[in-house]
Parts: sequence; C-alpha cells; structure tokens
Amino acid sequence: KIFMIMILQIFLFLLINTLIVFYFETLSKYFNLYDYPLLDRKKQKVPISLFGGFIFFINFVLFIFFDIFYNNNSFLISLGFNTNIKVFFFLIVFCFIYLIGYVDDKIDIRPFNRLVLLLTLTFLIVYLNPNFNIKTLRSNLFFNDIDLFFFGSLFSTLCIVAYMNALNMFDGINLISFLHFFSIPVVFILENFLLHFSILLGFSLLVYSYLNLKNLTFFGDSGIYILSFICALMVIDFYDTYKLNVEYVLIIIFLPMVDFFRLFFVRVYKGNDPFKGDENHFHHIISKRFNFKIKIFIYILFIYIPIFINYFFGISEFLLLLMIITYFTIIKSIKFNTGHKNE
Repeated sequence: KIFMIMILQIFLFLLINTLIVFYFETLSKYFNLYDYPLLDRKKQKVPISLFGGFIFFINFVLFIFFDIFYNNNSFLISLGFNTNIKVFFFLIVFCFIYLIGYVDDKIDIRPFNRLVLLLTLTFLIVYLNPNFNIKTLRSNLFFNDIDLFFFGSLFSTLCIVAYMNALNMFDGINLISFLHFFSIPVVFILENFLLHFSILLGFSLLVYSYLNLKNLTFFGDSGIYILSFICALMVIDFYDTYKLNVEYVLIIIFLPMVDFFRLFFVRVYKGNDPFKGDENHFHHIISKRFNFKIKIFIYILFIYIPIFINYFFGISEFLLLLMIITYFTIIKSIKFNTGHKNE
C-alpha cells in the first residue's frame, strides 16, 4: 500500500508539472500576471510572466495533501503542527502570503502595508509554533550561548521577514534566485534533513529554472514570498534540530542577506527610501563587467563552494569571514574600475 501511494504521488507530481510546463503560457495569459518593461530598471524587452511561484505553490499543496491523507501528517508533525487547528492555520497563512505577493504583483501594495501584513502573519506562526522560535544563538565566537528569552518570537519574526524582503531584492536576473533556493534542499539532503520536502523543493525549482532560463517566467513577489517564507521556517527548524552554530546558517543565506543589509544602510546613509529600488544590487554591479554566464558562475561559486567546504571541513567562521571580504572586494574593485568608486 505504501509503495502504491508513493507511485501515485510521483505520477501526479510528474503529470501536474508536465502540464504546467506545456500550458504555462496559457495559464499566464488566463491569470494575466506579467512584469512589463515600463520602468527604468526593467531590462526585458517584452512582458514576462510572474506566475513562476505557482509551480512551488501547487507542488507544496499537493505534498501537504498526501502528507495529511496518506502519511499521517508526518511532515507537519515533525515541524510542530501536531493539531488540526495548527495545520489549518498554517495553510491559511501560507495561502495568505501567496495572495499578498500575487496582489503586489498585480497592483503594487505600499511597502509599509505589505511589511505590516508579512510581520503579522509571520509572528502568528512563530508564536503558535515553538519549532520556529529561535530561543538561543549558538556560535564558536561566543563564550556562552546567548539566550533570547521572551525576545525569541520577535527576533525570529524579524529574521524571517528580513529574509523574505532580502530575496525579493535579490531576484534580479535569471537563475540567481533559483541558485539560492536550490542550495537549501542541497544542504538538507547532505545533512539528511526533511528528505521528502527537499526532493519536492528541488524538483519544483528545476521545473521553474527550465522556464526561467527560456525567459518565460520570473518568480514574482508571490513566488519569492512563499518560497522564502517556507525556506526560512525550514532553516530555523534545521538550526534548532541539529543545534547548529549561527555561522552555518549565515553561510547558507549569505549572499541575499549581506546584499540586503548593505543596500539598506547605504540607502539610509544617503537619505534615500530604503524600500525604493535602485541599481546598486550585487547583480547590477557585476553586470557592469561580466556577461550572463560569468555572472552565474560567480553566484555558483559564492553559494555552493562554501556550503560544500563547510560540510566536509566544518570551518564556518573562517569561511564566513572570507565570504564577507570577497563580497566587498568584488564590489569595490568593479566600482573603482568603472568610475563609481564613491558610491
């Protein structure tokens, strides 16, 4: 019986994703969700579908369906959703976050309103589920672990929403968000953590990458928000379950987060709106010197090489310092050679 259910699950995943690929343009036209080349920062020449996030959405919903009805909620229970009310509430929040991104793709929600909505929904999940509450900061750089006490829920919420916004800013050229998100199931598989979910996530991302590489779709805010929300929850659970040091987690999320905080503080320092886009992102900077293939190669080196080195040698503190130095050296070097050294 278990074998037949597994076969059925694989068949449905393959069928649904095959149909999505073949009818993707039809689906995009039906929902009329496009990124138009009307603004100065939009580089594409034609409208591009923002329906890429639907790929993960439908796969995750199907995964949860099988977990609830055929797998005794094993995945959900492992994450702390051990009652029907908690499961229902999690699914409602998941759908609401997708809808926030969907509406934002459609009509551009004001940044402050969007931030309040994301903070509220995230805090409710963290508060109701202790699995996603970062209670302690562990690091080899500290003499003792830092206990966050009652600040844990607030700190966890801020971390998750900061990560969601960082990925929204990070998603600038084809494949780079895919490369980051795909590193998370890679880490989980290496560490034997949430294997079924990791395979689902990796498979969904590969389907998306095919369409993204053909310039048929972007994640859009809807895709970025639900992917970053779910991945953030999984990474927090991973951190807590395996009693990891914060340096390990920072290596996994390094590039989007360091770029997010650099841009935030630079914009504030210059008196600009920290939520208003510009062309000072890491991908904009390296685009001044390198073509698409070299840019992707740089991202692969930045994202995957530290993960594998840390997995085999466990030198996270040294790697994190090296990544920070390399990141800012690349930025300064390119700006100096392109005449933007004061930016």
